[in-house]
Amino acid sequence: MVEDRIRRLARKIEDLRRKDESAAARRREIQRQRLEAARQLHCVCHTFVGKINELIKEDQMSLVPGEFSDETVEDCRWQYMLNVRGRVLLIDLEPPPSLVSTELFRKPYIMQGEVRFFNQELLDDSRVEEHGLFFCPGEGGKDANGRRLGAWLFWNGRSYKSGPVDDAYLAELMDQLM
Repeated sequence: MVEDRIRRLARKIEDLRRKDESAAARRREIQRQRLEAARQLHCVCHTFVGKINELIKEDQMSLVPGEFSDETVEDCRWQYMLNVRGRVLLIDLEPPPSLVSTELFRKPYIMQGEVRFFNQELLDDSRVEEHGLFFCPGEGGKDANGRRLGAWLFWNGRSYKSGPVDDAYLAELMDQLM
């Protein structure tokens, strides 16, 4: 009887190692996806700024930082700013408290944040508009293996509108500031 109990305990201990290794691999994969998600959003912003700047001669729109850094940020926090003549889109990104969350958005996400958009007129009225941003790994297009690539989605809590974070969305936000 004691021998059986010891054997069961030994099997459980071996199972623990496999579970721990699996959990560690999942955490590394989520970390990799978070870095890729931040890179992807920076690319969307960079492409948008490039398209705008091709069409105007003066008062170029800027993106800060201009280039995405491949250095892994330990706490996975990023901030991007798009600015043209004091009309600002400020994007803050961070991981949710757990690896995957649905606390603030109905779809599972691994990165969260907000985009705040403002100009001097809004600041004078003490108003800064804000939308939630979420990177959802189960959304977006598919790769060659049929796996979802993930997508950045926005959530406007005032209008209950959501959708992809793309050129059209960024243009809509900037247009509200003009």
